[in-house]
Amino acid sequence: MILKIINVLLACLVAVLMPVLGAIASNISALNKAPDSTQSGPHQVASAEYRFPAATDPDILSDRMTEIWAKMTYPKDIGSVSSKAPLIIMLHGNHSTCGTGSNPRNDNSCEYTNSGTCPTGYVPVPSHAGYDYLAENLASWGFIVASINANRGINCGGGSAEDSGLNLARGKLVLAHLSLLYKWTTVGGAPASLGLGSRGLLGKVDFANVGLLGHSRGGEGVRAAYNLYLDSSSIWLSRIPGLSIKAIYEIGAVDGQTSRVLDANGTVWNQLLPMCDGDVSDLEGRYPFERMLLNSSDAPNTQKSLYEVWGANHNFFNTEWQSSDASGCLVGTPIFDQSGSYSAEQKKIALASIPAFFRSHLGSNNEPAFNQNFNPLHLLPDVVTDITQVDRDFTPTLQATEIAIVEDFDKDTGTNSSGNQNDSKQIDIQHQNLEIHRTQRVAAISWHTPSQETFFEAIWAGVRQGRDIHDFATLDFRIGRISQESNPDSATDFGLVLTDASGQISNDVHVSEYSNINGPGNDNPVLKTVRIPLSAFQGVDLTHVHSVRFIFDKSKSGALYLANIRVHRQMGLGKMDYADSIAAARLHTRLAGTPQPIVYVPASLNTIRNVRFVSKSLAISGRSAVEIHVASQVPFPAMDRLPVLGVGDKTFTLSHYSDLKELKELTFTLTYEQYRNISKTSKVTVSDGKVWLFGTIAQSLK
Repeated sequence: MILKIINVLLACLVAVLMPVLGAIASNISALNKAPDSTQSGPHQVASAEYRFPAATDPDILSDRMTEIWAKMTYPKDIGSVSSKAPLIIMLHGNHSTCGTGSNPRNDNSCEYTNSGTCPTGYVPVPSHAGYDYLAENLASWGFIVASINANRGINCGGGSAEDSGLNLARGKLVLAHLSLLYKWTTVGGAPASLGLGSRGLLGKVDFANVGLLGHSRGGEGVRAAYNLYLDSSSIWLSRIPGLSIKAIYEIGAVDGQTSRVLDANGTVWNQLLPMCDGDVSDLEGRYPFERMLLNSSDAPNTQKSLYEVWGANHNFFNTEWQSSDASGCLVGTPIFDQSGSYSAEQKKIALASIPAFFRSHLGSNNEPAFNQNFNPLHLLPDVVTDITQVDRDFTPTLQATEIAIVEDFDKDTGTNSSGNQNDSKQIDIQHQNLEIHRTQRVAAISWHTPSQETFFEAIWAGVRQGRDIHDFATLDFRIGRISQESNPDSATDFGLVLTDASGQISNDVHVSEYSNINGPGNDNPVLKTVRIPLSAFQGVDLTHVHSVRFIFDKSKSGALYLANIRVHRQMGLGKMDYADSIAAARLHTRLAGTPQPIVYVPASLNTIRNVRFVSKSLAISGRSAVEIHVASQVPFPAMDRLPVLGVGDKTFTLSHYSDLKELKELTFTLTYEQYRNISKTSKVTVSDGKVWLFGTIAQSLK
């Protein structure tokens, strides 16, 4: 009888509590998802341009005219707000400077670059206005945004050996704008075109909270601005005192187009990789991330991240670039129309990422929760996952005191980074560079017999010894599939365990509970970060961890790149109360698309016009040089990658347009030594989106 009464009371209690428990569960589920930043804020928005006559400014480029021209977007109530607003500077990439027609406009001339005018029937391309949708969203949340036009002297302009892509010049252009804005906010003098009055910006801009956004060459350009400002001999330190660039966001950026190695040490940094980029098709914007991973002295909480968008092309994050750069797509289903002029989906992806980034890191009223969008511990919002898959590469900090390296695969195969010998069974493993020209180290692992005895074990301490990680938060590693053929399952799954010094083994944690290891794999390997809370590993002494074991018992076969196994003290900025209990649901597997075909322009349409000796070339600092002038009936488009001249197995990238009107002629500059060492009887090619085929230099000299 008593038992029946107890059962009845329990049933009643459950009936009462179930709605409450359900609400709590629902809240936890909601917390597990990063917030959506696509919605507009409370401020009405205004915008206007400032533009000054072109001039030769030796602080930007001493050999040509450039122009100070930008569009400013700001809250309409800026005059009545007493606090200073964070500032964001935007910079587009390399593109034609003149276009004709509309919706879509055909951008196929670069006459504006040198002359400041376009042919009859053409208009200057407003590349800087292509980010209006982002500027308006950010201004509605209280930011001031200035988007720079770099047409004059820079876009389509010829570079030098020190600055082949003119990205140092782009960085100096950014700093020139910042110095003007600093003047307008400290002493006045804002131009009348802004509609605010000459004193309308006084005290309005917070130079201690500045963010930079750069697209393509603009990405390396804003990275250049950051580094040029911090140089010990920088002229900009006195012109913009107190400037603090706290966050840099890049889209499909180039890397290595200057003589300097440009990273973003000391500030928060993110790179969006359009995984179907037909312009910067090697996705080289990830190289700074890999370099910075090796910097153990970076400041605390200056996280670095990659935001890898499946199915996105290069151009359509800028609404003024109205033709697709990509004719195919290997990673994901395209989220753009290959014959269209824009992508609403890519705009939405940008709105779900870029405002989230700046709102989480800038200003006295910053909202750290938005940082969850970059941290793989958290699910992405529906607005993203309803469109496409986005993979994330991430580190919350690089500081040595916050990280313990389990294995970076930086020693010979079989030897752990700590010097101990790793263990493995029934797998093939090779420590190697991810690609020959990259510093990124990985283990290439493959298996064909799934079982508990098929494993790789990173042994981190000596026999019966262990490392104390009880006050660390997560186990992180980076991973990517090597090829579709070697990974027959739609997604690859495996288990992980920790072992301790006494031989105890933790529970088996399935990687599929935390990440979706899918993707086609290709010749352009991109990794993603998996983060697992250490609290997920039970039954092991975290004060004496001996090893991390990867058990390949769930997928029938596989081939993976594994890299950078580390434990982190920090969950990451914007962590959730329930972060240590996250087990992300399996994501919908996105299917690979079709490869982008290579388009060849036949030799019958192309000519090597001449090869001439130049006694003093400005492009290589007054030294003697050889110029190879090529022409085609098919234009060489203005892209963000550098055009590449191929002569046999040698390649060269220093060039300028010899024809800015129709873009049908290029001149490549080689040092005399480079020219002497090429084969004059080898076939010549030019690669720039397409591949132009030529005869040989010997034939052209006859």
